[in-house]
Amino acid sequence: MKSDITKSTNKKSGQRGFALIEALISLLILVLGVLALAQVQARMLVETRTSNSRATAIRLIGDLADRVRLNAAAHSNGASPYASTSANDFSVPTLVKDCGAAAATCSLAEQAGYDVWFWQQEVKASLMNGSANIYQIGPQQLRVVVAWQANEKGATDTNANIAGTLQITGTNAADRCNTGGMICHVDFIDIPTH
Repeated sequence: MKSDITKSTNKKSGQRGFALIEALISLLILVLGVLALAQVQARMLVETRTSNSRATAIRLIGDLADRVRLNAAAHSNGASPYASTSANDFSVPTLVKDCGAAAATCSLAEQAGYDVWFWQQEVKASLMNGSANIYQIGPQQLRVVVAWQANEKGATDTNANIAGTLQITGTNAADRCNTGGMICHVDFIDIPTH
């Protein structure tokens, strides 16, 4: 009889160890599941931020399109004063007349310069590390490139054109589209005929 008792005691102690291993494996599977859910949640947050930034860029380009249409008479001889040229550095505040003031009287070109400068300030304020360029392609269309930082990591940009005053003469927004960590949105605005 003693041998039967010893055998049953050995079986119970072996089963208790096996139950502990099963519990540890279950806990490991649970932890891996929670980590996977956290990763999915983080990815969804990044995608939501990207979607919000893209919607903001689209809204800003729509605002610029409205400004271009309201100042339709400024476009003459197939050239738009809203497009970037070496002579039109609208981002330098000293060259931009404040056409937003109540008593301001501005020419069509001055209004275009103010519109672009004010719009670029909106891009800079609305999008993380945002910048924009406006190019004329053909006599009847503007191409607008808006660039922004993809996420908060590396938000410090040492490029003087981006960290300081935004400049639309050059290709900083387009150049930034080719660098890592940047997202760009390109859209086209038809130049109105008057």
